[in-house]
Amino acid sequence: MKDRNKFEGTPNPQEKYYPLAQWLQQVLAVPPLQSQLEPALTSDETQNGGVYHRRFYRQLPDFIMALLKNDPEAMLHYAPLVFHLIGCPTCHSAYLVFYDAMRVALQEGEAPRQTTSTLHTLATTPARMIVHLCQSLISEAEAVLRQAHREHMDGDGLARSLLQQAIQISAHLTQGHMRQRALRELVRVATLFEDFSSTQEQPPALHSYSPLQMAGNGTRRGGVVRGADTALHPAEQTAIPIHSAQLEGVITQHEDTLELHLQDLDANLRGHYITISVLLGSLLEPVRWLGGNPRAIHSVVPVDEHGTLTTPLGQTDLRLSNPEERNFLEAMFLKLDVRLAD
Repeated sequence: MKDRNKFEGTPNPQEKYYPLAQWLQQVLAVPPLQSQLEPALTSDETQNGGVYHRRFYRQLPDFIMALLKNDPEAMLHYAPLVFHLIGCPTCHSAYLVFYDAMRVALQEGEAPRQTTSTLHTLATTPARMIVHLCQSLISEAEAVLRQAHREHMDGDGLARSLLQQAIQISAHLTQGHMRQRALRELVRVATLFEDFSSTQEQPPALHSYSPLQMAGNGTRRGGVVRGADTALHPAEQTAIPIHSAQLEGVITQHEDTLELHLQDLDANLRGHYITISVLLGSLLEPVRWLGGNPRAIHSVVPVDEHGTLTTPLGQTDLRLSNPEERNFLEAMFLKLDVRLAD
Protein backbone atom coordinates (compact mmCIF):
# COMPACT_ATOMS: atom_id res chain seq x y z
CA MET A 1 0.00 0.00 0.00
CA LYS A 2 2.83 2.40 0.82
CA ASP A 3 4.47 1.67 -2.48
CA ARG A 4 1.18 2.23 -4.25
CA ASN A 5 0.68 5.59 -2.54
CA LYS A 6 4.22 6.51 -3.36
CA PHE A 7 3.64 5.99 -7.06
CA GLU A 8 0.24 7.70 -6.97
CA GLY A 9 1.75 10.74 -5.27
CA THR A 10 4.55 11.10 -7.79
CA PRO A 11 4.09 14.14 -10.01
CA ASN A 12 5.65 12.41 -13.01
CA PRO A 13 3.29 9.61 -14.18
CA GLN A 14 6.11 8.00 -16.20
CA GLU A 15 7.88 6.91 -13.01
CA LYS A 16 5.41 4.06 -12.53
CA TYR A 17 7.12 2.38 -15.50
CA TYR A 18 10.60 2.62 -13.98
CA PRO A 19 10.59 -0.90 -12.42
CA LEU A 20 9.57 -2.38 -15.78
CA ALA A 21 12.17 -0.28 -17.61
CA GLN A 22 14.91 -1.36 -15.18
CA TRP A 23 13.99 -5.01 -15.67
CA LEU A 24 14.01 -4.66 -19.44
CA GLN A 25 17.34 -2.85 -19.32
CA GLN A 26 18.86 -5.70 -17.32
CA VAL A 27 17.46 -8.29 -19.71
CA LEU A 28 18.68 -6.49 -22.81
CA ALA A 29 22.09 -5.67 -21.35
CA VAL A 30 23.27 -9.29 -21.42
CA PRO A 31 22.93 -11.99 -24.11
CA PRO A 32 19.80 -14.12 -23.58
CA LEU A 33 20.13 -17.73 -22.50
CA GLN A 34 19.90 -20.31 -25.22
CA SER A 35 17.05 -22.74 -25.05
CA GLN A 36 18.21 -26.17 -23.91
CA LEU A 37 16.04 -27.71 -26.59
CA GLU A 38 17.35 -25.60 -29.47
CA PRO A 39 21.09 -25.16 -30.25
CA ALA A 40 22.39 -21.72 -31.12
CA LEU A 41 22.86 -20.78 -34.74
CA THR A 42 26.33 -19.79 -35.85
CA SER A 43 26.76 -16.71 -38.00
CA ASP A 44 27.26 -18.92 -41.07
CA GLU A 45 24.09 -20.86 -40.33
CA THR A 46 22.17 -17.65 -39.88
CA GLN A 47 23.29 -16.39 -43.27
CA ASN A 48 23.12 -19.71 -45.08
CA GLY A 49 19.85 -21.38 -44.31
CA GLY A 50 19.15 -20.21 -40.77
CA VAL A 51 16.18 -18.08 -39.77
CA TYR A 52 16.54 -14.39 -40.52
CA HIS A 53 13.89 -12.30 -38.78
CA ARG A 54 13.66 -9.48 -41.30
CA ARG A 55 10.53 -7.90 -39.79
CA PHE A 56 12.19 -7.47 -36.39
CA TYR A 57 15.67 -6.71 -37.69
CA ARG A 58 14.46 -3.76 -39.77
CA GLN A 59 12.82 -2.19 -36.70
CA LEU A 60 16.06 -2.03 -34.72
CA PRO A 61 17.32 1.44 -35.85
CA ASP A 62 13.94 3.10 -35.18
CA PHE A 63 13.55 1.32 -31.83
CA ILE A 64 17.03 2.33 -30.71
CA MET A 65 16.49 5.93 -31.81
CA ALA A 66 13.28 6.00 -29.78
CA LEU A 67 15.18 4.73 -26.72
CA LEU A 68 17.94 7.29 -27.15
CA LYS A 69 15.32 10.04 -27.40
CA ASN A 70 13.68 8.74 -24.19
CA ASP A 71 10.38 8.20 -25.98
CA PRO A 72 7.94 7.10 -23.23
CA GLU A 73 5.92 5.07 -25.75
CA ALA A 74 8.91 3.15 -27.11
CA MET A 75 8.44 -0.01 -25.05
CA LEU A 76 4.71 -0.10 -25.73
CA HIS A 77 5.03 0.59 -29.44
CA TYR A 78 7.83 -1.94 -29.95
CA ALA A 79 6.60 -4.55 -27.44
CA PRO A 80 6.69 -7.45 -29.95
CA LEU A 81 10.27 -6.54 -30.87
CA VAL A 82 11.31 -6.33 -27.20
CA PHE A 83 10.02 -9.80 -26.41
CA HIS A 84 11.60 -11.13 -29.59
CA LEU A 85 14.98 -9.72 -28.56
CA ILE A 86 14.71 -11.49 -25.20
CA GLY A 87 14.49 -14.87 -26.88
CA CYS A 88 16.47 -14.45 -30.11
CA PRO A 89 20.27 -14.33 -29.69
CA THR A 90 20.84 -13.42 -33.36
CA CYS A 91 18.67 -10.30 -33.35
CA HIS A 92 19.78 -9.45 -29.81
CA SER A 93 23.43 -9.43 -30.89
CA ALA A 94 22.54 -7.09 -33.76
CA TYR A 95 20.65 -4.87 -31.31
CA LEU A 96 23.76 -4.49 -29.13
CA VAL A 97 25.95 -3.54 -32.10
CA PHE A 98 23.47 -0.99 -33.46
CA TYR A 99 22.78 0.48 -30.01
CA ASP A 100 26.47 1.04 -29.23
CA ALA A 101 27.13 2.70 -32.60
CA MET A 102 24.07 4.95 -32.51
CA ARG A 103 24.54 5.89 -28.85
CA VAL A 104 28.13 7.01 -29.42
CA ALA A 105 27.09 8.89 -32.56
CA LEU A 106 24.58 10.91 -30.57
CA GLN A 107 26.30 11.40 -27.24
CA GLU A 108 28.56 14.22 -28.49
CA GLY A 109 25.62 16.57 -28.97
CA GLU A 110 21.89 16.88 -28.96
CA ALA A 111 19.86 14.06 -30.48
CA PRO A 112 18.90 15.03 -34.03
CA ARG A 113 15.32 15.38 -35.09
CA GLN A 114 15.81 13.10 -38.05
CA THR A 115 17.68 9.84 -38.15
CA THR A 116 19.56 10.82 -41.33
CA SER A 117 21.16 13.69 -39.44
CA THR A 118 23.23 11.23 -37.43
CA LEU A 119 25.75 11.19 -40.28
CA HIS A 120 26.86 14.68 -39.26
CA THR A 121 28.12 13.31 -35.92
CA LEU A 122 30.18 10.49 -37.43
CA ALA A 123 33.29 12.67 -37.51
CA THR A 124 33.43 12.42 -33.71
CA THR A 125 32.37 8.78 -33.51
CA PRO A 126 35.09 6.22 -32.67
CA ALA A 127 36.28 4.51 -35.84
CA ARG A 128 35.67 1.02 -34.44
CA MET A 129 32.00 1.87 -33.95
CA ILE A 130 31.66 3.00 -37.55
CA VAL A 131 33.44 -0.16 -38.71
CA HIS A 132 31.03 -2.37 -36.73
CA LEU A 133 28.03 -0.48 -38.07
CA CYS A 134 29.18 -0.84 -41.69
CA GLN A 135 29.91 -4.54 -41.22
CA SER A 136 26.46 -5.03 -39.69
CA LEU A 137 24.75 -3.30 -42.60
CA ILE A 138 26.63 -5.47 -45.10
CA SER A 139 25.78 -8.63 -43.15
CA GLU A 140 22.13 -7.63 -43.08
CA ALA A 141 22.19 -7.04 -46.84
CA GLU A 142 23.56 -10.55 -47.36
CA ALA A 143 20.89 -12.04 -45.12
CA VAL A 144 18.18 -10.17 -47.03
CA LEU A 145 19.46 -11.44 -50.38
CA ARG A 146 19.76 -15.04 -49.21
CA GLN A 147 16.32 -15.12 -47.64
CA ALA A 148 14.76 -13.47 -50.68
CA HIS A 149 16.43 -16.09 -52.88
CA ARG A 150 15.15 -18.95 -50.71
CA GLU A 151 11.63 -17.55 -50.68
CA HIS A 152 11.70 -16.56 -54.38
CA MET A 153 11.15 -12.90 -53.51
CA ASP A 154 12.78 -9.67 -54.65
CA GLY A 155 15.13 -8.36 -51.96
CA ASP A 156 17.42 -6.39 -54.26
CA GLY A 157 16.02 -2.98 -53.37
CA LEU A 158 16.46 -3.35 -49.62
CA ALA A 159 19.86 -5.04 -49.92
CA ARG A 160 21.07 -2.33 -52.30
CA SER A 161 19.97 0.37 -49.86
CA LEU A 162 21.82 -1.31 -46.97
CA LEU A 163 25.04 -1.56 -48.99
CA GLN A 164 24.74 2.06 -50.06
CA GLN A 165 24.38 3.10 -46.42
CA ALA A 166 27.48 1.12 -45.48
CA ILE A 167 29.53 2.79 -48.21
CA GLN A 168 28.27 6.28 -47.37
CA ILE A 169 29.01 5.80 -43.67
CA SER A 170 32.47 4.32 -44.33
CA ALA A 171 33.42 7.44 -46.28
CA HIS A 172 33.66 9.28 -42.95
CA LEU A 173 36.58 7.06 -41.87
CA THR A 174 39.82 8.94 -42.44
CA GLN A 175 42.13 5.91 -42.14
CA GLY A 176 42.33 3.71 -45.21
CA HIS A 177 42.86 0.46 -43.31
CA MET A 178 39.74 1.13 -41.23
CA ARG A 179 37.71 1.65 -44.40
CA GLN A 180 39.07 -1.64 -45.67
CA ARG A 181 37.91 -3.38 -42.50
CA ALA A 182 34.49 -1.74 -42.68
CA LEU A 183 33.94 -2.85 -46.30
CA ARG A 184 35.91 -6.10 -46.37
CA GLU A 185 32.82 -8.19 -47.26
CA LEU A 186 31.29 -5.65 -49.63
CA VAL A 187 32.56 -7.10 -52.91
CA ARG A 188 31.61 -10.66 -51.92
CA VAL A 189 28.08 -9.64 -50.95
CA ALA A 190 27.69 -7.45 -54.04
CA THR A 191 28.47 -10.44 -56.26
CA LEU A 192 25.37 -12.16 -54.84
CA PHE A 193 23.28 -9.87 -57.04
CA GLU A 194 24.87 -11.65 -60.01
CA ASP A 195 24.80 -15.13 -58.47
CA PHE A 196 21.06 -14.91 -57.78
CA SER A 197 20.14 -13.33 -61.13
CA SER A 198 19.95 -14.73 -64.62
CA THR A 199 22.45 -12.30 -66.13
CA GLN A 200 24.93 -13.76 -68.59
CA GLU A 201 28.21 -14.68 -66.97
CA GLN A 202 31.22 -12.72 -68.15
CA PRO A 203 34.51 -14.40 -69.09
CA PRO A 204 37.25 -14.38 -66.42
CA ALA A 205 39.06 -11.09 -66.01
CA LEU A 206 42.63 -10.85 -67.23
CA HIS A 207 43.42 -8.46 -64.37
CA SER A 208 41.40 -7.40 -61.32
CA TYR A 209 42.44 -4.11 -59.75
CA SER A 210 41.68 -2.78 -56.28
CA PRO A 211 42.66 0.43 -54.45
CA LEU A 212 46.23 0.64 -53.21
CA GLN A 213 46.28 1.84 -49.61
CA MET A 214 48.85 4.26 -48.27
CA ALA A 215 50.67 3.69 -44.99
CA GLY A 216 51.05 6.46 -42.44
CA ASN A 217 54.53 7.40 -43.67
CA GLY A 218 53.37 7.80 -47.27
CA THR A 219 54.71 4.45 -48.48
CA ARG A 220 52.47 2.19 -50.49
CA ARG A 221 50.75 -0.95 -49.21
CA GLY A 222 49.61 -3.85 -51.33
CA GLY A 223 51.86 -3.32 -54.34
CA VAL A 224 55.40 -2.72 -55.51
CA VAL A 225 56.54 0.80 -56.37
CA ARG A 226 58.07 0.74 -59.82
CA GLY A 227 60.03 3.31 -61.77
CA ALA A 228 56.92 4.69 -63.41
CA ASP A 229 56.44 8.07 -64.97
CA THR A 230 55.55 10.64 -62.33
CA ALA A 231 52.37 11.48 -64.25
CA LEU A 232 51.08 8.03 -63.31
CA HIS A 233 51.31 8.82 -59.59
CA PRO A 234 49.91 12.30 -58.95
CA ALA A 235 49.12 13.65 -55.49
CA GLU A 236 47.30 10.94 -53.53
CA GLN A 237 44.54 13.24 -52.37
CA THR A 238 43.40 13.86 -55.96
CA ALA A 239 43.83 10.32 -57.29
CA ILE A 240 43.03 6.70 -56.47
CA PRO A 241 46.05 4.41 -56.88
CA ILE A 242 45.06 0.85 -57.86
CA HIS A 243 46.98 -2.37 -58.28
CA SER A 244 46.65 -5.92 -59.57
CA ALA A 245 49.44 -8.15 -58.27
CA GLN A 246 52.60 -6.50 -59.65
CA LEU A 247 50.73 -4.12 -61.95
CA GLU A 248 49.91 -0.56 -61.00
CA GLY A 249 47.49 2.04 -62.23
CA VAL A 250 45.69 5.14 -61.07
CA ILE A 251 42.31 6.83 -61.43
CA THR A 252 42.49 10.60 -61.83
CA GLN A 253 39.97 13.35 -62.48
CA HIS A 254 40.05 16.04 -65.15
CA GLU A 255 37.22 18.47 -64.47
CA ASP A 256 34.13 16.19 -64.37
CA THR A 257 35.78 13.21 -66.09
CA LEU A 258 37.30 10.22 -64.29
CA GLU A 259 40.23 8.74 -66.22
CA LEU A 260 41.88 5.34 -65.90
CA HIS A 261 45.65 5.07 -66.36
CA LEU A 262 47.22 1.59 -66.66
CA GLN A 263 50.76 0.49 -67.44
CA ASP A 264 52.78 -2.68 -68.13
CA LEU A 265 49.77 -4.53 -69.54
CA ASP A 266 50.29 -7.93 -71.13
CA ALA A 267 51.79 -8.20 -74.60
CA ASN A 268 48.63 -9.89 -75.89
CA LEU A 269 46.65 -6.76 -74.98
CA ARG A 270 48.91 -4.34 -76.81
CA GLY A 271 47.31 -2.94 -79.92
CA HIS A 272 43.86 -4.07 -78.74
CA TYR A 273 40.92 -2.35 -77.12
CA ILE A 274 39.90 -3.51 -73.65
CA THR A 275 36.68 -3.65 -71.66
CA ILE A 276 36.63 -2.31 -68.10
CA SER A 277 34.12 -3.60 -65.56
CA VAL A 278 33.40 -1.72 -62.32
CA LEU A 279 31.51 -4.19 -60.12
CA LEU A 280 29.98 -1.60 -57.78
CA GLY A 281 29.29 0.96 -60.48
CA SER A 282 25.62 0.03 -60.86
CA LEU A 283 25.19 -0.20 -57.09
CA LEU A 284 26.10 3.42 -56.29
CA GLU A 285 25.44 5.26 -59.54
CA PRO A 286 27.21 8.57 -58.77
CA VAL A 287 28.98 8.40 -62.15
CA ARG A 288 27.61 8.83 -65.67
CA TRP A 289 29.53 5.94 -67.15
CA LEU A 290 30.99 5.98 -70.65
CA GLY A 291 28.57 3.93 -72.74
CA GLY A 292 26.03 3.78 -69.91
CA ASN A 293 27.06 0.39 -68.49
CA PRO A 294 29.72 0.27 -65.74
CA ARG A 295 30.16 -3.46 -66.39
CA ALA A 296 31.16 -2.92 -70.03
CA ILE A 297 33.19 0.28 -70.49
CA HIS A 298 35.10 0.15 -73.78
CA SER A 299 38.42 1.96 -73.94
CA VAL A 300 38.43 4.82 -76.43
CA VAL A 301 41.95 3.90 -77.59
CA PRO A 302 43.84 0.59 -77.78
CA VAL A 303 46.67 -0.35 -75.42
CA ASP A 304 49.87 1.13 -76.88
CA GLU A 305 53.08 -0.75 -77.73
CA HIS A 306 54.46 -0.10 -74.23
CA GLY A 307 51.44 -1.64 -72.48
CA THR A 308 50.11 1.74 -71.39
CA LEU A 309 46.49 2.87 -71.58
CA THR A 310 44.69 6.09 -70.70
CA THR A 311 40.92 6.13 -71.18
CA PRO A 312 37.92 7.95 -69.67
CA LEU A 313 35.53 6.02 -67.43
CA GLY A 314 32.71 8.52 -67.05
CA GLN A 315 31.69 11.84 -65.57
CA THR A 316 30.68 12.75 -62.02
CA ASP A 317 29.88 15.77 -59.89
CA LEU A 318 31.88 14.25 -57.02
CA ARG A 319 35.43 15.50 -56.51
CA LEU A 320 38.55 13.53 -55.67
CA SER A 321 39.83 16.67 -53.97
CA ASN A 322 37.05 16.34 -51.38
CA PRO A 323 38.21 13.72 -48.79
CA GLU A 324 34.80 12.13 -48.14
CA GLU A 325 33.82 12.13 -51.81
CA ARG A 326 37.19 10.60 -52.68
CA ASN A 327 36.62 7.85 -50.09
CA PHE A 328 33.18 7.25 -51.57
CA LEU A 329 34.60 6.89 -55.09
CA GLU A 330 37.44 4.71 -53.82
CA ALA A 331 34.88 2.27 -52.39
CA MET A 332 33.19 2.13 -55.78
CA PHE A 333 36.46 0.94 -57.36
CA LEU A 334 37.05 -1.90 -54.89
CA LYS A 335 36.95 -4.24 -57.89
CA LEU A 336 37.87 -3.12 -61.39
CA ASP A 337 38.25 -5.89 -63.97
CA VAL A 338 40.05 -5.69 -67.31
CA ARG A 339 39.13 -7.95 -70.24
CA LEU A 340 40.00 -8.11 -73.90
CA ALA A 341 37.26 -6.40 -75.92
CA ASP A 342 35.36 -8.56 -78.39
